[in-house]
Parts: sequence; C-alpha cells; structure tokens
Amino acid sequence: MVYCTRNDVAAFLQVEDFSGTTTPADGDVDTFISMAESRVELLTDHAWATARAKEVTDERVRIQRVRSNVVNLRGRAQLRHYPILSFTQHATPNFTNSNGNIKIWTGSGYTDYLDSDNGKTMGSSVTDVNNKNFWVDTERGTIYIDNYSTFNMVNSSPAGVDAYVSYKYATASTPKDIKLATIYFTAAIVVANDDLNVSQATEGSMDNRTKSEKFEEMGMKILKDHHRIDRSMAMARAIGGFGTGMVTP
Repeated sequence: MVYCTRNDVAAFLQVEDFSGTTTPADGDVDTFISMAESRVELLTDHAWATARAKEVTDERVRIQRVRSNVVNLRGRAQLRHYPILSFTQHATPNFTNSNGNIKIWTGSGYTDYLDSDNGKTMGSSVTDVNNKNFWVDTERGTIYIDNYSTFNMVNSSPAGVDAYVSYKYATASTPKDIKLATIYFTAAIVVANDDLNVSQATEGSMDNRTKSEKFEEMGMKILKDHHRIDRSMAMARAIGGFGTGMVTP
C-alpha cells in the first residue's frame, strides 16, 4: 500500500495492528486501502506517488510556436497532467523503456523523439538546452522543441494534431493531506461493517454507521480544504493541448 499503511489505519482506529489473525485480517485491510487510494485518485484526477503513476496513451497535442530569435521558432507543448516521470531515449521507446513516446509531426509523418535511432538529442533538464533538439520540464509537464517551424510550416499536421504524447504522471511523494484522506476513507470502510467488530459502540458514543459517515465526510473535507478536488489545484493547464489522451490506471 502506498498512500498509507495498515498500521496507520490501526493507529487511527486505536486498535491493535492488523495481522492474519485479526478481524479484519491484514490482507483485507490492504484491499480496503487500495480501494481508498483509487477513490482519492478518481476524486483528484491525479496520482500521488511514483509507485502509483498513471499512464496516458497518445494524448493529442497542439504545439505553440514561440519565437526564440529572428530566424527560428521553438515549439512548446503542454501536457494535461503533471508532474510527469522523466523521459529517456531508447531504440524501442514505450512505457517500460522510455516512460512513453513523443511523436512529433515533421511535415510528412510523425517522428518519435524518444526513439534513439531518429537522432534527436534530448536535454537532461530545462537548463540543458544548447545544441539540443528538445527538452522537458517534468514538473510543469511542458515539452520544448528547438527549430520547430523549419519542418512544420510547409505541411500542416493531420486534423491539427501536432503531436501524440504518451507519458506517466504522478507526484513523487505522497502529501500529508492525501495520506490522511486515505486513512479516513479506509477507516470508513472498516467500521461500516458491524460484523468486523472493530469499533463497537458504547454508551454515549457513535454507532459504527455514524462513525463511517463521519470518517467519509472528513476524508472529503480534507481533499476540498486543500483544493484537491474540481481541478482547483494548478495541475492541468490547457496551453497548446487537447488533453484527450487515454489514461490507464
């Protein structure tokens, strides 16, 4: 489990650590955590740890032309999701070998800039740009292309799709609010089942159903208070992109 652990949930509920002999068993709690993590990702439209990075296949992108000097134009493509995992170049680029593909229209066809056989040089960072064909700002999900207009002005790209980009995205380390929301959502699942006998009501205390509802409310409140829902956080700008790639869990 990534966003929180079963021990985090046990500590929150003030019960003994889950194991193979407890009710619920440790494996069951892991399943509940996984369900809660998936729900957080659905609500926030983002992945909150590298281990749970999401894949986007062939996001259709328009490339903005940006003047760099009196002769050449550079290109800039904004991806829908970010931060993204760093790209690498490979003879057979894919999600496994290169963390995706960057297929740019070059006048007569699409050239994968991550294919090492195509002779495109990639900058190692946003400051490594001299004599490079392209470089990537992974934090902001922006791809920069040098001398873009020289091969693109003659024949426009089919259907206005300047590039197809496949990539992985995730925030590297899980923020504390995401961890806490996941704990709340997991705890809500655990205490909702009276048969699990985890948190029995006593005189003057809430019954399990009420506790579950309160935990659910608190999980949602945490996400809303930290602007993780409804795309309030700056994570999906629309500069020069369709943002219509297929996301794979």
